[in-house]
Amino acid sequence: MTAATPRLAIEQAGKRYGDVVALAPTSLEVAAGEFLTLLGPSGSGKTTLLSIVAGLVVPDQGRVRLDGRDLTHIAPHGRGLGMVFQHYALFPHLTVAENVAFGLQARRLQVTEVHERTQQALEMVRLGTLAGRLPRELSGGQQQRVALARALAYQPTLVLMDEPLGALDRHLREEMKSEIARLHRELGVTVLYVTHDQEEALTLSDRICLMREAQIEQLDAPERLYFAPRTRFAAEFLGESNLLEARWASGLLHLPALGVHVPGVAPPADPAPAPHALALLRPETIAMLPVGAAPAAAWRGTLQQRAFLGAWTRWAVRVGQVTLTVLQATRGTDPAAAALAPGSEVALFAPPEAFHLLAA
Repeated sequence: MTAATPRLAIEQAGKRYGDVVALAPTSLEVAAGEFLTLLGPSGSGKTTLLSIVAGLVVPDQGRVRLDGRDLTHIAPHGRGLGMVFQHYALFPHLTVAENVAFGLQARRLQVTEVHERTQQALEMVRLGTLAGRLPRELSGGQQQRVALARALAYQPTLVLMDEPLGALDRHLREEMKSEIARLHRELGVTVLYVTHDQEEALTLSDRICLMREAQIEQLDAPERLYFAPRTRFAAEFLGESNLLEARWASGLLHLPALGVHVPGVAPPADPAPAPHALALLRPETIAMLPVGAAPAAAWRGTLQQRAFLGAWTRWAVRVGQVTLTVLQATRGTDPAAAALAPGSEVALFAPPEAFHLLAA
């Protein structure tokens, strides 16, 4: 393998079921050591793409290569991949150690090597003291750790994870996200991960492949996908968004619905600048201030609704002809915030760099 060869290369792989396109011809590369997430709504093609890589689905066209080796028509067990599923897929009658050792034994390794690798894998996921327990004696998070240990035990060059946290409650999901991030960081393993959960994708990924209608919508780093989406779908799918019809000319952004002009806004990057555009303004980039303390460039608005979300408070503020969503960090028992009620007048302000323009 040369330095330029990707760890995983998907070359125009596609799949149809009759008239239904499960995956349009798709090409994608994953670098060695990269954590790449396939993100999208149900039916977007992400699970089909992962299944083609795993060998669970045979593509109608295209190729799958691992370190340059063509895997397209090789059975799943011959691909040497680690796999972690949502529902663990543990053998209920085998102990934790026996579950982890199963794949190693299937590869006909020496007994001593199987034992050493099993112990190492269990220590990696911090389950070394539970080796003799049965799956039913473990929590959901512990069972998923066993599944991770089993996938990592034979040191695969690529690990596939299909909604691995989907069956866990919120607390366990947070715990396992940290665990997966730690293992990726420490082991440097290449991961192809599938989820519909935006927070998982943003937290774990080096890059996110956002999918829609059986094809790739945008492939980018999490920060760029969030703050610089290329399409309306990408802007609306990740996080909360305010999308406003806009006109841009010579650095001046006119927002007719708000009745304001914002100087110093960068033009749409792709395609070339156009007079008509959509302006994306993320709710957390908007400052909400008392009318008397606002800068001259602030916009006046009327508070319509307040929702307490814990760490964040969401406000709905009517400005001109539209209602903007504003997210602010909750500041405990802030008397100024507590005094605000529907009908209160407030001032909003966002700097020019907070606006991202999409071609309309």
